[in-house]
Amino acid sequence: MSNYNQSDINVITDNYQNKDYKGNYDSKGNKSGFGIQKMQDGSQFFGFFANNKANGWGIYQHKDGEIFKGEYEDERTSGYGEYKNINGTTYIGYWVDDMQFGIGYEIWVNSSKYEGEYNNGKKEGIGSFIWEDNTKYQGEWNNDQIEGFGIINYIDGRQYSGEWLNNMMNGYGEFQWKEGRKYIGYFKDDKKVGFGLYYWPGGKYYMGFWKDGKQDGLGKYFKGDKIKYGIWEEGKKEKWINEEDFLNRFGEKNEFSHIFRWDINKLRQFMEINETEIRNDYSQNESDNNYNNNNNDDYNNNNNNESENERRSENQSESRDNNNNNESRSMSRHDNDNNNNNYREDDDDDEED
Repeated sequence: MSNYNQSDINVITDNYQNKDYKGNYDSKGNKSGFGIQKMQDGSQFFGFFANNKANGWGIYQHKDGEIFKGEYEDERTSGYGEYKNINGTTYIGYWVDDMQFGIGYEIWVNSSKYEGEYNNGKKEGIGSFIWEDNTKYQGEWNNDQIEGFGIINYIDGRQYSGEWLNNMMNGYGEFQWKEGRKYIGYFKDDKKVGFGLYYWPGGKYYMGFWKDGKQDGLGKYFKGDKIKYGIWEEGKKEKWINEEDFLNRFGEKNEFSHIFRWDINKLRQFMEINETEIRNDYSQNESDNNYNNNNNDDYNNNNNNESENERRSENQSESRDNNNNNESRSMSRHDNDNNNNNYREDDDDDEED
């Protein structure tokens, strides 16, 4: 035995006792130090052990091709590590007890990526998500879903900033379009609902109520120095009414009654509208004919454009599935728990000409 040192004796003894492990033992016969452990299902772990468990840095190669490189504590991923699943999704960041926890970065094979906070294996806190078409969301997350306050920027120049729930616009927010249209008000499941203010390039405004993304109920309409009061239903103006009739129907105790008393200057100020600047920007992107067609004086709804835009919005609002790798990364537990992250977009054009 004098020809062998202690580590050689440990390895020889281990090979005799356990053909699935090659490595070092401590004085009590526990796996300790660097070793290679083969699992019965064909998976392998290369790394450091203490008290018969993976502790410290290691590489776990699952039989199906999944790989984790990083830190372990008592056989569970804890600390900094990199994980790549068989679909090519990669997570780089921090782990606690086999779950993503803290700051991390995740990228999918379609180039979608997330960078931000995790809690118990799910996106939670502040984070940024970029879809494959470069649409970008920055804001709050909860339980792997967009929830709270956030801003989304679409590649065509549209932007929404406001409240979210279940990956959809829910609550108070502001939506604006590249050509200058802007809506400020309430949303439910990506649709304008409740009270809201809408601006069209050319100096036209609608102040009133919405349902399922369309004007519905009492409204006040501005065009230049002209003000009209009316009743809308499903995006279509039913009739004009006088101011006295409007105020009687609306009631003084309504929570929005003070807003309905705003003049055009107050409305412009609140919506931060610079009509000269918007006109110049709009003319660079659209022909003069298209611009003039959007500014007729007949006060009729452009329902054909509305329907077409709604169809386009529905097509663009299909779920963008992203397979999240929120699986545990222990040596014994590798269950997939994929979740979908969707985004919706609003492209309504509820113009009252």
